[in-house]
Amino acid sequence: MIKAGIECNIRTYATLIDGYARRGSLEEALRLCDEMVERGLIPNTVIYNSIIHWLYTEGDVEGASSLLLDMIDKRISPDQFTYSILTKGLCRNGFVKQALEFYNDVLEKHLIEDTFSYNILINHLCRNGNLTGAKQLLCSMFVRGLIPDLVTYGTLIDGYCKEGNIESAVQVYENMIKVEEKPNLVIYNSIINGLCKEASVDVAKCLLDALQRMKLRDVITYNTLINGYCISGKFTEAFALFSEMRNVGILVNKASYNTLINFLCKTGCYQQARELMKMMILRGMAPDAITYTTLITNFSKNCSPEEVIELHDYMVLKGVIPDRQTYRAIVNPLL
Repeated sequence: MIKAGIECNIRTYATLIDGYARRGSLEEALRLCDEMVERGLIPNTVIYNSIIHWLYTEGDVEGASSLLLDMIDKRISPDQFTYSILTKGLCRNGFVKQALEFYNDVLEKHLIEDTFSYNILINHLCRNGNLTGAKQLLCSMFVRGLIPDLVTYGTLIDGYCKEGNIESAVQVYENMIKVEEKPNLVIYNSIINGLCKEASVDVAKCLLDALQRMKLRDVITYNTLINGYCISGKFTEAFALFSEMRNVGILVNKASYNTLINFLCKTGCYQQARELMKMMILRGMAPDAITYTTLITNFSKNCSPEEVIELHDYMVLKGVIPDRQTYRAIVNPLL
């Protein structure tokens, strides 16, 4: 275009820069940025946001921070997207503390306040096990007049459930109901998972029954509860749920079979485990590496080496590639 005498405008450069950044050619994107300035065009917020985002995606935190300073030096004001990109980028690269400090600074200066950025921080605090900090951020949202959304509540509930603190999870759930924020299936699945972890599998089943009346359940709901029953040693209930899935139109998946096969093996029911795998195949579902490795792991401890090798050979014959864990399961008992 330039050689043909056609002037490139900011939009042209923005498209090119974003294209190069997306494909990982960040040096070329930055070179085009410099070229813009040489031609008297000042990169706008959209261009800076694009490059900063992709720098964080590539793990170049220093480069992203440097570009933000360059942006400020050129008196280009960061917008809501800039702050969200920075918050998310720092968190994703493990700089959660710095992200909190940065966002607190932004809030103190009243530069931006939005639920999306709070959700990013709450999510990463929960992932790092800092539920106290996440709850404090939720309180901060109310103080600043921000309304938590489905993502905010769902993230906290899931965080508490994974921590095993079902009481706090239910408290957040109840607060959610009070403000008329309707929970979705993801949130209910988190609570069912939390209840199962706390050995409250019967309470979890009551919740499933309530969800059935609302026609709100999926394969994850059932698999979570099946796993909970297996952990509690309630195999009759687990298999009853497994059968129920087909009756209510929920498609059984590999995880459903693998969970039951695993617990059958753990209780010494090896023949039943093999029969279940055969049923899996008859219903048109190919066992995966997890299925075979589960069987091999348990067979290697309790069956003859010939049976283990036979199962391994069958696995390979069916085009399933054994992984490191599979071979470890075969070799370790022989050492």
